[in-house]
Amino acid sequence: MDNRSKSTDAHHWAHYFRPELFAETGEKSVSTLMEYLVECQNREASHVLDIATPESRLEHWKSRLNDSQSSSGSGLFKHDFLEQLLCRSNHLHDPRYAGHQVAVPFPELAWLSAATALLNNGMAIDEMGPASTPMEEAVMQSIAQYMGFGTKSGGILCHGGTLANLTALLAARQKKAVGNAWEEGVQTPCAVLVSDQAHYCVDRAVRVMGWGKQGIIEVATDDQHQMSKGDLYQKFNEATAAGIHVVAVVGSACTTSTGAFDDLEMIADFAEAHDVWFHVDGAHGAAQVFSSEHRSVLKGMERADSVAMDFHKMLGVPALCTGLFYKDGIDAYGAFSHEAAYLYESQNEEWWNLSKRTFECTKRMLSASVFGIWEAHGPLLWESLVVRLISRAQFAAAQLNLRDNWEVFAHPKSNILCFRLKGVNNSNLRAKLLKHGPHYIVKTRVNGSDWLRCTFQNPLTTEDDIIELIDRLEELA
Repeated sequence: MDNRSKSTDAHHWAHYFRPELFAETGEKSVSTLMEYLVECQNREASHVLDIATPESRLEHWKSRLNDSQSSSGSGLFKHDFLEQLLCRSNHLHDPRYAGHQVAVPFPELAWLSAATALLNNGMAIDEMGPASTPMEEAVMQSIAQYMGFGTKSGGILCHGGTLANLTALLAARQKKAVGNAWEEGVQTPCAVLVSDQAHYCVDRAVRVMGWGKQGIIEVATDDQHQMSKGDLYQKFNEATAAGIHVVAVVGSACTTSTGAFDDLEMIADFAEAHDVWFHVDGAHGAAQVFSSEHRSVLKGMERADSVAMDFHKMLGVPALCTGLFYKDGIDAYGAFSHEAAYLYESQNEEWWNLSKRTFECTKRMLSASVFGIWEAHGPLLWESLVVRLISRAQFAAAQLNLRDNWEVFAHPKSNILCFRLKGVNNSNLRAKLLKHGPHYIVKTRVNGSDWLRCTFQNPLTTEDDIIELIDRLEELA
């Protein structure tokens, strides 16, 4: 029987491949998403994030699975599923959101995400990425050269900064460690030098590579959380004397907790003097390279061997989408040396077979959003966004400094701001804000104490929103 004859059966696959149903549900979904966006931008909700325990959230979704009385109707999912998904999520498009380091996406990118989801080209080999693979190669080369890496540079896109940092350190190991680490294993104890304020994913990457606790050497930082030059050289000398081969040094641009930038020029000098790989974890702050006003904190990044930069933090692209850039594009092939005969027609370095340079065999068509924006705007759109976001943090800091009862950790060099109200438990204060609303912020630990933390990700956040947040915190205290 022709499967098309079963297209009226709501539980038969053929029902959901009908173009007319796709158009009908698409129109409804667009309307629902439009309503969500308008409600967020108009600040209509009482809370950016409805307060609930993880257990109660889990119970809600379990109860839906156990609800055998409710019919899905003629849809792929139940009629209220999209509304419930929107209602019960964190509303980043509300201008009162100033929480975690995740982009508030440009709304139009939802259409590109829909298109790539429909196409579903997996990109493992050339034939499964005939559009997205050459787009990725072209845009990563173009952006790498814009960042100052020269004509031999290049890079790949992957799902997240954690994966990008691990991949960069694998390339560093193959380039700088004694012998062929991929084929023979590490011949001598190896280590990476990193700030004691660096993201935990660097420590995790080193341990995944099998170097153990001794493989991660933490370098002390000053009172502004910037890597100490003196301790960097001292830790290197101590490791060398102990027979440990320092393969790489990682600079932070910036730290996730406080937004501090390491002195990348100093680290570049060190790396060149001692022949170690220089990697910059710029997952958050490397995006400031697109702003002439704010790129000075990245001086020296152009001398790095590799840089990780999230497009899904300050650049308005949906998560996950991370660029891993190499000063010498050929170094990307050193991270892996799989020989899967069924994947490749030859074993030469083939840019069009991206799985030679990434952990991921199949991955989403990440290049569509990055290429689309870069082709249409170059750095200008991202520059305007970066400038706007940082200006939100700097305005907030200025307002806090006008009030005697507030303390700011440091003048923000990015869109991250740490601050606290004197004489109160700031962790409890944040809990009160989540309970009573409407704003959403987070907290962090700085030098053993709790601080409030805002990452201003929404460009629609106004000065009035910021003043209202500070006033609300004082009221709740």
